[in-house]
Amino acid sequence: MLNIAVCDDEKYICDFLKKSVMDCLAKADLEGCVTAFDDGQPLVDLYEEGKANFDIILLDITMKKCDGMTAAKKIRATDSKVMIVFVTSSAEYVFSGYEVRAFRYILKPELLHGFSGVFRECLDEITKSNELRFTFQKASETVSLPLRDILFFESDKRIINIVTPNEKYSFYGKLDDIEEQLKKQDFVRCHQSFLVNAKKITSVRINELTLRDGETIPVSKRRAKETNEAFLWAMR
Repeated sequence: MLNIAVCDDEKYICDFLKKSVMDCLAKADLEGCVTAFDDGQPLVDLYEEGKANFDIILLDITMKKCDGMTAAKKIRATDSKVMIVFVTSSAEYVFSGYEVRAFRYILKPELLHGFSGVFRECLDEITKSNELRFTFQKASETVSLPLRDILFFESDKRIINIVTPNEKYSFYGKLDDIEEQLKKQDFVRCHQSFLVNAKKITSVRINELTLRDGETIPVSKRRAKETNEAFLWAMR
Protein backbone atom coordinates (compact mmCIF):
# COMPACT_ATOMS: atom_id res chain seq x y z
CA MET A 1 0.00 0.00 0.00
CA LEU A 2 1.48 3.31 -1.13
CA ASN A 3 0.66 6.54 0.70
CA ILE A 4 0.58 9.64 -1.50
CA ALA A 5 0.04 13.24 -0.42
CA VAL A 6 -1.34 15.86 -2.82
CA CYS A 7 -0.84 19.46 -1.70
CA ASP A 8 -2.22 22.35 -3.76
CA ASP A 9 -4.37 25.35 -2.86
CA GLU A 10 -6.26 25.19 -6.16
CA LYS A 11 -9.09 22.70 -5.69
CA TYR A 12 -9.41 21.72 -9.34
CA ILE A 13 -5.68 20.91 -9.50
CA CYS A 14 -5.94 18.91 -6.27
CA ASP A 15 -8.91 16.95 -7.63
CA PHE A 16 -7.13 16.32 -10.93
CA LEU A 17 -4.01 15.04 -9.16
CA LYS A 18 -6.00 12.73 -6.87
CA LYS A 19 -7.86 11.17 -9.79
CA SER A 20 -4.70 10.90 -11.91
CA VAL A 21 -2.80 9.18 -9.09
CA MET A 22 -5.56 6.61 -8.57
CA ASP A 23 -5.75 5.96 -12.33
CA CYS A 24 -1.97 5.42 -12.51
CA LEU A 25 -2.01 3.08 -9.51
CA ALA A 26 -4.84 1.04 -11.03
CA LYS A 27 -2.94 0.67 -14.32
CA ALA A 28 0.14 -0.46 -12.38
CA ASP A 29 -1.99 -2.90 -10.33
CA LEU A 30 -0.93 -1.21 -7.10
CA GLU A 31 -2.93 -0.26 -4.05
CA GLY A 32 -2.66 3.24 -2.69
CA CYS A 33 -4.19 5.93 -0.54
CA VAL A 34 -4.25 9.61 -1.49
CA THR A 35 -4.51 12.38 1.15
CA ALA A 36 -5.19 15.93 -0.04
CA PHE A 37 -4.00 19.18 1.55
CA ASP A 38 -4.85 22.74 0.46
CA ASP A 39 -1.80 24.24 2.20
CA GLY A 40 1.69 23.12 3.16
CA GLN A 41 1.37 23.74 6.90
CA PRO A 42 -1.04 20.89 7.79
CA LEU A 43 1.29 18.53 5.90
CA VAL A 44 4.31 19.85 7.79
CA ASP A 45 2.40 19.53 11.08
CA LEU A 46 1.86 15.81 10.44
CA TYR A 47 5.59 15.33 9.97
CA GLU A 48 6.52 17.34 13.04
CA GLU A 49 4.03 15.32 15.09
CA GLY A 50 5.53 12.07 13.78
CA LYS A 51 2.25 11.03 12.15
CA ALA A 52 3.23 11.22 8.47
CA ASN A 53 4.16 8.14 6.45
CA PHE A 54 4.07 9.18 2.80
CA ASP A 55 5.93 7.56 -0.07
CA ILE A 56 5.30 10.38 -2.57
CA ILE A 57 4.34 14.03 -2.09
CA LEU A 58 2.97 16.04 -5.03
CA LEU A 59 3.63 19.56 -3.85
CA ASP A 60 2.60 22.91 -5.29
CA ILE A 61 5.35 25.50 -4.92
CA THR A 62 3.40 28.78 -4.94
CA MET A 63 0.68 28.36 -2.33
CA LYS A 64 -0.53 31.51 -0.58
CA LYS A 65 0.13 30.49 3.04
CA CYS A 66 2.89 27.90 3.59
CA ASP A 67 4.46 27.56 0.15
CA GLY A 68 5.81 24.29 -1.20
CA MET A 69 9.50 25.10 -0.89
CA THR A 70 9.14 26.06 2.77
CA ALA A 71 7.09 22.94 3.42
CA ALA A 72 9.63 20.73 1.62
CA LYS A 73 12.54 22.08 3.69
CA LYS A 74 10.68 21.35 6.94
CA ILE A 75 9.65 17.89 5.73
CA ARG A 76 13.24 17.08 4.77
CA ALA A 77 14.29 17.87 8.34
CA THR A 78 12.43 14.76 9.50
CA ASP A 79 12.18 12.58 6.38
CA SER A 80 15.11 12.13 4.01
CA LYS A 81 13.47 9.40 1.90
CA VAL A 82 10.01 10.62 0.88
CA MET A 83 9.82 11.32 -2.84
CA ILE A 84 8.91 14.97 -3.53
CA VAL A 85 7.52 16.01 -6.92
CA PHE A 86 6.97 19.73 -7.36
CA VAL A 87 3.90 20.87 -9.28
CA THR A 88 4.43 24.46 -10.40
CA SER A 89 3.09 27.09 -12.78
CA SER A 90 6.53 28.45 -13.59
CA ALA A 91 9.90 26.91 -14.37
CA GLU A 92 11.69 29.67 -12.44
CA TYR A 93 11.49 27.59 -9.24
CA VAL A 94 12.85 24.39 -10.71
CA PHE A 95 16.49 24.76 -9.66
CA SER A 96 15.44 25.50 -6.08
CA GLY A 97 14.21 21.92 -5.95
CA TYR A 98 17.79 20.68 -5.68
CA GLU A 99 17.97 22.15 -2.18
CA VAL A 100 15.37 19.67 -0.96
CA ARG A 101 16.34 16.81 -3.30
CA ALA A 102 13.09 16.93 -5.27
CA PHE A 103 12.74 13.85 -7.46
CA ARG A 104 10.99 15.61 -10.36
CA TYR A 105 8.95 18.68 -11.18
CA ILE A 106 6.06 19.10 -13.56
CA LEU A 107 4.58 22.31 -14.95
CA LYS A 108 0.85 22.72 -14.45
CA PRO A 109 0.20 23.45 -18.16
CA GLU A 110 1.75 20.02 -18.89
CA LEU A 111 -0.22 18.04 -16.29
CA LEU A 112 -2.79 16.63 -18.68
CA HIS A 113 -0.27 14.98 -20.97
CA GLY A 114 2.80 14.72 -18.76
CA PHE A 115 1.60 13.60 -15.34
CA SER A 116 1.33 9.86 -15.99
CA GLY A 117 4.93 9.68 -17.26
CA VAL A 118 6.33 11.50 -14.23
CA PHE A 119 4.29 9.40 -11.80
CA ARG A 120 5.37 6.21 -13.57
CA GLU A 121 8.98 7.24 -12.94
CA CYS A 122 8.15 7.65 -9.25
CA LEU A 123 6.65 4.16 -9.10
CA ASP A 124 9.62 2.66 -10.94
CA GLU A 125 12.04 4.28 -8.49
CA ILE A 126 10.08 3.02 -5.48
CA THR A 127 9.87 -0.47 -6.95
CA LYS A 128 13.61 -0.44 -7.59
CA SER A 129 14.46 0.63 -4.04
CA ASN A 130 11.99 -1.78 -2.47
CA GLU A 131 12.71 -4.74 -4.73
CA LEU A 132 11.83 -8.04 -3.10
CA ARG A 133 14.70 -10.50 -2.82
CA PHE A 134 15.34 -14.06 -1.70
CA THR A 135 18.42 -14.42 0.50
CA PHE A 136 20.13 -17.70 1.37
CA GLN A 137 23.39 -19.02 2.75
CA LYS A 138 25.69 -20.96 0.43
CA ALA A 139 28.64 -22.31 2.40
CA SER A 140 30.27 -19.18 3.84
CA GLU A 141 28.65 -16.87 1.26
CA THR A 142 25.36 -14.98 1.60
CA VAL A 143 23.54 -14.71 -1.74
CA SER A 144 20.60 -12.36 -2.42
CA LEU A 145 18.55 -12.70 -5.62
CA PRO A 146 15.70 -10.50 -6.90
CA LEU A 147 12.51 -12.58 -6.85
CA ARG A 148 11.69 -11.43 -10.37
CA ASP A 149 14.83 -13.22 -11.64
CA ILE A 150 13.92 -16.62 -10.17
CA LEU A 151 12.20 -19.13 -12.45
CA PHE A 152 11.70 -21.89 -9.88
CA PHE A 153 12.97 -23.71 -6.81
CA GLU A 154 13.57 -27.46 -7.03
CA SER A 155 13.95 -29.78 -4.07
CA ASP A 156 16.36 -32.72 -4.43
CA LYS A 157 16.33 -34.46 -1.05
CA ARG A 158 17.98 -31.92 1.27
CA ILE A 159 19.33 -29.76 -1.57
CA ILE A 160 17.40 -26.76 -2.93
CA ASN A 161 18.22 -25.70 -6.47
CA ILE A 162 17.32 -22.16 -7.53
CA VAL A 163 17.08 -21.75 -11.28
CA THR A 164 17.33 -18.33 -12.97
CA PRO A 165 17.60 -17.62 -16.72
CA ASN A 166 21.38 -17.37 -16.49
CA GLU A 167 22.50 -19.39 -13.49
CA LYS A 168 21.68 -22.20 -11.05
CA TYR A 169 22.32 -22.01 -7.30
CA SER A 170 22.25 -24.80 -4.73
CA PHE A 171 22.04 -24.78 -0.94
CA TYR A 172 20.72 -26.87 1.93
CA GLY A 173 17.11 -26.19 2.84
CA LYS A 174 13.47 -27.26 2.87
CA LEU A 175 11.02 -26.39 0.10
CA ASP A 176 8.19 -26.21 2.66
CA ASP A 177 9.98 -23.36 4.44
CA ILE A 178 10.57 -21.46 1.20
CA GLU A 179 6.94 -21.92 0.15
CA GLU A 180 5.78 -20.44 3.44
CA GLN A 181 8.17 -17.51 3.07
CA LEU A 182 6.98 -16.71 -0.47
CA LYS A 183 3.29 -17.56 -0.21
CA LYS A 184 2.24 -13.95 -0.96
CA GLN A 185 4.76 -13.39 -3.75
CA ASP A 186 3.27 -15.17 -6.81
CA PHE A 187 5.13 -18.44 -6.25
CA VAL A 188 3.08 -21.62 -6.53
CA ARG A 189 3.85 -25.18 -5.39
CA CYS A 190 2.94 -27.08 -8.54
CA HIS A 191 4.58 -30.33 -7.43
CA GLN A 192 6.06 -31.76 -4.26
CA SER A 193 9.53 -30.97 -5.61
CA PHE A 194 8.89 -27.65 -7.40
CA LEU A 195 7.98 -24.11 -6.37
CA VAL A 196 7.50 -21.96 -9.48
CA ASN A 197 7.35 -18.23 -10.13
CA ALA A 198 3.82 -17.93 -11.55
CA LYS A 199 4.78 -14.79 -13.46
CA LYS A 200 7.22 -16.86 -15.54
CA ILE A 201 4.61 -19.41 -16.65
CA THR A 202 3.35 -19.28 -20.24
CA SER A 203 0.92 -22.24 -20.16
CA VAL A 204 -0.49 -24.86 -17.81
CA ARG A 205 -1.67 -28.28 -18.97
CA ILE A 206 -3.01 -31.34 -17.14
CA ASN A 207 0.29 -32.64 -15.83
CA GLU A 208 2.90 -30.00 -16.69
CA LEU A 209 3.52 -26.29 -17.15
CA THR A 210 5.80 -24.39 -19.50
CA LEU A 211 8.01 -21.48 -18.54
CA ARG A 212 9.05 -18.53 -20.69
CA ASP A 213 12.39 -20.13 -21.48
CA GLY A 214 10.60 -23.21 -22.83
CA GLU A 215 11.41 -25.47 -19.88
CA THR A 216 8.62 -27.76 -18.68
CA ILE A 217 7.89 -28.51 -15.01
CA PRO A 218 5.67 -31.36 -13.75
CA VAL A 219 2.30 -30.50 -12.18
CA SER A 220 0.84 -33.02 -9.75
CA LYS A 221 -2.86 -33.87 -10.00
CA ARG A 222 -3.72 -32.54 -6.55
CA ARG A 223 -1.94 -29.24 -7.22
CA ALA A 224 -3.28 -28.67 -10.76
CA LYS A 225 -6.20 -26.40 -9.77
CA GLU A 226 -4.06 -24.23 -7.50
CA THR A 227 -1.36 -23.96 -10.17
CA ASN A 228 -3.81 -22.89 -12.87
CA GLU A 229 -5.39 -20.30 -10.57
CA ALA A 230 -1.97 -18.86 -9.69
CA PHE A 231 -1.09 -18.67 -13.40
CA LEU A 232 -4.32 -16.83 -14.26
CA TRP A 233 -3.87 -14.47 -11.30
CA ALA A 234 -0.29 -13.63 -12.32
CA MET A 235 -1.49 -12.79 -15.85
CA ARG A 236 -4.05 -10.21 -14.67
